[in-house]
Amino acid sequence: MENKATVQEFNRFMNIHEQLYLQTLELLKDVPDDVFESIPIDNEVMYLGTRVNTINIGGLIRHFVLAKIHWFQAMKEGNDGLTIPKPDNASLLENIPNGQALMDKYKEVFAKGFDILKTYTEEDLNKTVSFMGRTYTVMAFLWITFGHHSYHLGQVDMLMRQNGIYPAEYMEWPNTSTLIG
Repeated sequence: MENKATVQEFNRFMNIHEQLYLQTLELLKDVPDDVFESIPIDNEVMYLGTRVNTINIGGLIRHFVLAKIHWFQAMKEGNDGLTIPKPDNASLLENIPNGQALMDKYKEVFAKGFDILKTYTEEDLNKTVSFMGRTYTVMAFLWITFGHHSYHLGQVDMLMRQNGIYPAEYMEWPNTSTLIG
């Protein structure tokens, strides 16, 4: 493989991944529980597609919780060439209401996922995995998970603004003492 992933790149990912998590917590820390249920305005200008027009903040956070832990665990435990199935771990969130209770679960699952990531080796990072018809190295797929989170965090931002809540600015991350990169 020409572009082998390195521990240095992985450490960079871990640092930035943790900062995105902290940004997510900062963004949602003061959001009232009922706003987690709010759906996007649906008009000709704001049309975002059938699925997105019915999603809400709670659904997006549930998606973060279920997808990441599933992906991180599957990539660690799987062999080279693994085809990652879609998550089927919804029971993880049974009886967890939207709002701050969901955010507490998000924190718990993030910590478990972060612990899984800490066990990755350089060999793990260079395995190949397939997801949704595309093939990636594990390291490349980790970067995809970062982009995936950022994409949905933008939707959370929009839903907050729609409800009159001014979110924290992107990249005004709470941890200012850590060198990012």
